[in-house]
Amino acid sequence: MTRTTRLLLTLGTAAALGACEAEKPPAPPDKAKVAKPADGDAAGSDADAAPPKLDPNTAAFVLTYAGDRGTFADGSKIDAVPEASRGLVRVKLLEGPEAPAGTVWVANLKEAGDDGTYALSTVPRADFEELALGEGLTSKAEVPEGLEPPEQVAAAAGDVVVYKTSWCGVCGQLEKYLKKKGVDYEAKDIEKDRSAAAELAAMAKGAGVAWKGSVPVISVGDQLIVGFDRRRLEKIL
Repeated sequence: MTRTTRLLLTLGTAAALGACEAEKPPAPPDKAKVAKPADGDAAGSDADAAPPKLDPNTAAFVLTYAGDRGTFADGSKIDAVPEASRGLVRVKLLEGPEAPAGTVWVANLKEAGDDGTYALSTVPRADFEELALGEGLTSKAEVPEGLEPPEQVAAAAGDVVVYKTSWCGVCGQLEKYLKKKGVDYEAKDIEKDRSAAAELAAMAKGAGVAWKGSVPVISVGDQLIVGFDRRRLEKIL
């Protein structure tokens, strides 16, 4: 096998695992494909529109809420949502307007309004996922007034080590995630610290993990995770 072939296989493996390969600058937008508003359309008209409401008697919807620790659950009945999770529930309207790009409709389902409906507001999708799961010591994410995220809990005890490189963008995302969760961790650069690279290689071999040199790799207690696997980390931490 030639050196070029081995390099291509390594990069392919890293991409499949959510890990880093050499980063490339984003391509410039294709001006010909940028949609233009139709004549007479007022800019920002959607943003100025009043948010919809959830009417449990007439609306077709799906509710997403914090289920067992580190997981989400879905349902179509408010009564099925646990009381502790009702303060912050995502609402997917099947016959209504979609939330603006990058956000989701959310509601506090603990008490309906005088008309029997529930007010909807928006939060960034990533903030909803983090807050609704109730993971981590603290969160800097802000939610609209009236919403009540589940009570936050401490991260699991145990040593956390992040094996990284200085150029890896995914490594930076992982470290930002851990800091936001309030998780103490040690970072080791496998390019600047050859002993860290040897340590990781030995650890991977002992754990039976196929490691091809990609980063990040996270050691949590006795578990080794290759790549930024957020769903798995939510369950462990």
